[in-house]
Amino acid sequence: MRKRTELYAPAQRSATLLVLLPPSLASIDDFYEQGFVDALRQRNLPVDLLLADVTAQHVIDKTLVSALHTQVVQPARAEGYRSIWLAGISMGAFSALHYAAHHADHLAGLFLLAPYPGTGDVLAEIRAAGGAALWCQHQTSTLDERAWWHWLARESLQAQWTSPVYFGTGSTDRFLSGQRLLSDLLPDDRVRVLPGNHQWPTWKALWEDWLDHGPLACGQAPLQTVEHRHTSA
Repeated sequence: MRKRTELYAPAQRSATLLVLLPPSLASIDDFYEQGFVDALRQRNLPVDLLLADVTAQHVIDKTLVSALHTQVVQPARAEGYRSIWLAGISMGAFSALHYAAHHADHLAGLFLLAPYPGTGDVLAEIRAAGGAALWCQHQTSTLDERAWWHWLARESLQAQWTSPVYFGTGSTDRFLSGQRLLSDLLPDDRVRVLPGNHQWPTWKALWEDWLDHGPLACGQAPLQTVEHRHTSA
């Protein structure tokens, strides 16, 4: 898996790491070209950023969870990061949810930008059941995306989330119907819908909105001095 780390400060490590996963048919290079890295740095948030090229092939091969865990999250924890946020766009958000379904206790939270909500047959099951909260009480299969739908639905029924989930999408996103089933599980103050469709300009606007108003903007993450840093892998 190709990765690249952007540090907030050259000789210091923030206690907070934000991991960002690209949509399908894109790569971590697009985050630079589309201004995602610059948007974070312009806000001077003391957060380190790790871009990871998770692809649809990881999902197909069923190596997604193990790859993210062994190549991204575990090394980050070993480096001393105390708070790890996982964000992704479209299929990247799908991947973030799939990881959280297995290792939510390792995450401080998730940000889902225009998430791909899964295949039509699974969404049909959820609609027929009257929503994911009811569906998860009768559907026991955890194959494919059913694993994270189960996790998300169960989390929504608890008084306190293991990892809080934030959601953003465009008002004309092509996956909006399935995304609404997902956003219905979340508190209203964690859901954001902006004008736009399933394209980079909308995703950029959602990213900037979350950086300005989301949990990372609400507090200043402390820094800690480190002796050695690697900015790419």
